[in-house]
Amino acid sequence: MITVKEILRRKKEEVSTLKRIKCIRNKKFYKLADFIKNKPFICEIKKSSPSTGEINKDIDKFEQAKIYEECGAGGISVLTDKNFFSGDIEELYEISRIVKLPILCKDFIINKQQIENAHISGADIILLIVSILDNENISSLTDYARNLNLEILFEIHNFTEFGRIEKLHPKYIGVNSRNLETMEIEKERAFETLEKLSETNGDFFKIAESGITSGDDIKYFRKAGADAFLIGTVLMKCNNVKKIMDEFYNCL
Repeated sequence: MITVKEILRRKKEEVSTLKRIKCIRNKKFYKLADFIKNKPFICEIKKSSPSTGEINKDIDKFEQAKIYEECGAGGISVLTDKNFFSGDIEELYEISRIVKLPILCKDFIINKQQIENAHISGADIILLIVSILDNENISSLTDYARNLNLEILFEIHNFTEFGRIEKLHPKYIGVNSRNLETMEIEKERAFETLEKLSETNGDFFKIAESGITSGDDIKYFRKAGADAFLIGTVLMKCNNVKKIMDEFYNCL
C-alpha cells in the first residue's frame, strides 16, 4: 500500500528541483464562493490515485472538463501530481483556458514554487493539507498564495486540525473522509468533523471530500452541515456524468 509518507518523500524530491513553468496566466480570477453557493459541486479530474490505482486511463481530460461545466459543476479540481495521480500542471493550464469555472489546483503543496506555478497555470484556488504541514509552513504558504490573489481550500481530517488554521480566517474548509495513513474512507469521522465545524458558526464554506458515490452520500454530508462537495472517482468512471449530477442535485 502506498502511504502518505511515501507520497511526501517523492514530493520533496520533486520540488527540490522544481522551476518556474513557462506559461503566462491569461485568464481572470474566479471566486469559488460565487459559483458553489448555487452549484455546490466541485468535480475532479484524475486518471489514477494511490487508493484506487488506475481510474480511467483513456479519458480525455479536456473533454471531461467541458462535460463537467455543462452538467452543473461549480468548480473543477485538477490533480497535478504526476507520480501518484497521473496529473500534470500543464493540463491545468489548458483546462483553465477552456472552461469558465474556478479551477482548484489539487496537489501535495509544500513549497512556494508549486503555488507560483499553480497561479501561472490559471488556478483560482489551491489545496493546503493541514496534516502534512507545520504551523509555520501553513502560515507562510497561505500568505504567499493570498498575495498572488489565489484562494485556499484548507483540508482537514478532524476538528483538532481546524484549531491550527482558525486564526488564518479560512474561507473554504474541506473535510476529507479518507484517512491518509490507511487510505480508508471514514465517513463517520468526517460527519462528526463537519458537525463540529457547523457548531462554530464560522463564516466559511464546509466542503465534504472523498468517498462520495451516491445521492445518499450527498444527503448524509448535507445533514452534517456540508455546503459543497468535492467529487472525483465516481464521475471519472461513469458513462453518463449528467445522470449522476442530476441525481446529486435532486438530493440537495
